[in-house]
Amino acid sequence: MIVVQIHSGLGNQLFMYAAARALAHKHNTSLYLDVDTDCREGRNFGEYVGHSFQLDKFDIKADYPDMSAAVPAGHASGIGAYSAIKSRLRDIKILRSAVRLLRDQGVDLSKLAMRLSGTHKRMFMEARGDWHYKPHFFELPDETILRGCFLSYRYFDSLRDQIVDELKLKEPLSSQSRIVEGRILACESVSLHVRRGDVVTNPEYRSWYEGVVTDQYYRNAIAYFEEKLAHPHFFVFSDEIEWAKANLPIRGKVSYVDHNGPERGYEDLHLMSRCKHNVTAGFSSFSWWAAYLNKNPDKIVVRTRRMNALDHLNHPEDFFPEGWVVVDS
Repeated sequence: MIVVQIHSGLGNQLFMYAAARALAHKHNTSLYLDVDTDCREGRNFGEYVGHSFQLDKFDIKADYPDMSAAVPAGHASGIGAYSAIKSRLRDIKILRSAVRLLRDQGVDLSKLAMRLSGTHKRMFMEARGDWHYKPHFFELPDETILRGCFLSYRYFDSLRDQIVDELKLKEPLSSQSRIVEGRILACESVSLHVRRGDVVTNPEYRSWYEGVVTDQYYRNAIAYFEEKLAHPHFFVFSDEIEWAKANLPIRGKVSYVDHNGPERGYEDLHLMSRCKHNVTAGFSSFSWWAAYLNKNPDKIVVRTRRMNALDHLNHPEDFFPEGWVVVDS
């Protein structure tokens, strides 16, 4: 069994799943998703943001909390005990609150659970910000616990067809999303993703995007498709749709998709992937996955030149697949 700790928003969850899935595939073993409590409840550092665990909306090949098959009874390894301890902590609300309180005080019960179960030596932890591709990842043995974001397509691109097939939605779209999907399929559709939110309000996140994902980048991307395609129809997705309307003038056909909240981000991701072409938002793993899951053999995917504004976090050769078109910022 391979265990991967799942946290953060949907785009990052998908990178974690895909990398762990590739390692489990190499070992011909099962995969278990150890879902962070805040992730399950749609919180970020204790504050509700709505970006909850959503991998369960896809046809993934993994067990996870609340599944009857998760952590099979009698599993011989310490990983089974570790997962069982964490599952019990999550099952009781007062314990979840206590875990969060202790974590805020610097006490990490996840690490304690690993110590108690003897699995701490099996942990492979990617340091925060250390996002370049690591070839030695595939030297990790079975029974490994993974912690990190693994933001490189190189971990799983050899399994691309399989990963894309597994990341189809299990349930039908909402009625509103079905209508939008029909319009997307009936035209020369281009998804355009504008990430605002914490990229504006969080100084650290803002430092990653400044000078990379700019208003001029979007204008250049729009102009590129207006020149490349006879009749492009832009479908704009954003967590601040009014900002996009006010700041990104589009002369031709445009639709603003705003009926899904963050708790249904998986539907927006699906709709973006159904567009014929895609404009990604720099380091945004959400728009990255929409483009990667796009099955159009003639798709054009536009990206920024840099992955990240900070040099030590900038690894575009690992993050962006070959063939994606660079548009200057």
